[in-house]
Amino acid sequence: MPGLLEAVQASQASSRTVNVVMLRLAPHADETVVAREIRRWKHLEAYTRADMDEILIAKLIATSAKQIFMFLVILAVVSAAIVAFIIYTMTLAKVREIAVLKLIGARNRTIAGMILQQALGLGVIGFVVGRTAAALWAPVFPKYVLLLPGDAVIGAALVMAICALASIVAIRAALRVDPATAIGG
Repeated sequence: MPGLLEAVQASQASSRTVNVVMLRLAPHADETVVAREIRRWKHLEAYTRADMDEILIAKLIATSAKQIFMFLVILAVVSAAIVAFIIYTMTLAKVREIAVLKLIGARNRTIAGMILQQALGLGVIGFVVGRTAAALWAPVFPKYVLLLPGDAVIGAALVMAICALASIVAIRAALRVDPATAIGG
């Protein structure tokens, strides 16, 4: 029939559907040999179980892992900014107390340690509340996300590191406080 080949090719090029045939091989059959024979046919592709596993891992799971990692990076940056603003605001509210500490001879290390303790305390509270909420709300969500104990430990360490880094701005502001501020100077 004239034009049949062109019509079939145009139909295949414009179609978004895929036809799939799954085979269950006899126990003694070699799937790589069968796949090689199917590939010899025109317009057909064959995937073995190992090929399908590779496609699933390389494409679907790897893409999801990259998306989750990017979400976690954004979440970490936002969390660091929020903790930094909270600790900075708390430090500015205590300028007179910090000035009194400096006036009576408190070392900069002591003042920095107190601010760092506040930041780490905020991080511990946030982590415990977040971990508890995640455990309680997990059954409500349609997708189950497995959080291993090792992941929780790494997460806690990252939270503490983020809080410690976020406290640097407040520590620098506290160390610049003039002791004369305590007496109204």
